[in-house]
This record gives sequence, C-alpha cells and structure tokens, in this order.
Amino acid sequence: MTRPWKILSVAILMAIAIPGAWLIYHETRVPQNQMEVLDRMIELQREHRYDKAIQLLRDWTANPSYDPTQNDYYFQQLAMIYFMKAYERPRDRDQAILPSAANLRKATEAFDKKKPAGIRLDLYEIGRTYEELGNLARTNKCQYYEDARASYIRQLPMIEGESYTAYDHTTPLAPVRAEITKHLEATKLKLTQTGCAPESEKQ
Repeated sequence: MTRPWKILSVAILMAIAIPGAWLIYHETRVPQNQMEVLDRMIELQREHRYDKAIQLLRDWTANPSYDPTQNDYYFQQLAMIYFMKAYERPRDRDQAILPSAANLRKATEAFDKKKPAGIRLDLYEIGRTYEELGNLARTNKCQYYEDARASYIRQLPMIEGESYTAYDHTTPLAPVRAEITKHLEATKLKLTQTGCAPESEKQ
C-alpha cells in the first residue's frame, strides 16, 4: 500500500473511531453534580429514552453527592418521566402509570417534611400530574382525580397576597389562584363524569 493510501486509511479509521469513542463516553459517563444530572435527564427525555432517564435519577439518588433535601423535586421528576412514558407508549401505559403515582405520593411526603418557605407550587404541579394520570388511566381513575383534587385544595391557601417577587421578577397571584381553582373544578367534574363523587365538597 502506498503512503497516500495508508494516510487515507488511517484518516478513515480515525473518522470512524472518534465518534464511536465519543458515543461510548457520552453514554457511560456519570454526572458529577446536580446540574449535569438535570441536563442529561432533559436530553434523554427529548430523545424519548425514558428508561435511561429513570435509571439516571435512581443512580443519582444513591450517589454520595446527592442532597436528600431535594427528594421532593426528584420524586416529582421521576413521576413526570413515568407519565411521559405512559403517554407516549400505550403498550407500557399501565406499567408506567403505577410508579408515576407512587412517586407523586413520595414527592408529597417529602414536600410535607421539608416545609419550604415562600410561595411554592409543588402541590399544584403534583396535582396536575395526578389529573393527567386520571385522564390516561384505564383503572383507578377516581383515585387519581381525587388525589389531584386534594393537592389543589391544599395548594390554594398557600397562595397568599397579591403578588410574589423573586429574582427581581414580580408575579401577580390572582391568575395563579384562578388557574388552580379551574383545575379544582375540572377534577370535580371529572369525578362526577367518571361516576365517583368527590370525598369532600370543600373548595
């Protein structure tokens, strides 16, 4: 083989080997901090690789660098990933809905233990996921709608005042209360339409 062809062959092999090596590194690297975990989780969800994203979060919660005070957030994220899997993969729907609901319960428990200061919308976000699980589920619809409703009922009194300022941005709170109330009424209607009376009529 002449020298030019040898050089060309090496170049071709390098062109093949370098992307392959990068891909192996990209797939096997272990995130070193929370920001890397979140970036990788978002990337995996965009690729619809939900099982990989779930495993990533589970591995991170077992990492010595993991901050257990963030349990409420990570359980919410796990619940959302399972929900997206259920939404996009009907054949896996029943198997994905159950762990989504289980992680929402864990997120609620972690939130209650944490008792965060300031205005937080964790319970509203948990309620929205429960509500969407009720929309998707073939069984336990009543339970998911009731859990959503309970989360909304708990969230409403936490939205106090006319506005909330954080990071130099002020948010009016009347539209936030209106949005929560809208979903509270929607879940009440869904419970009735599904043949389940709400456990409580309180607003």
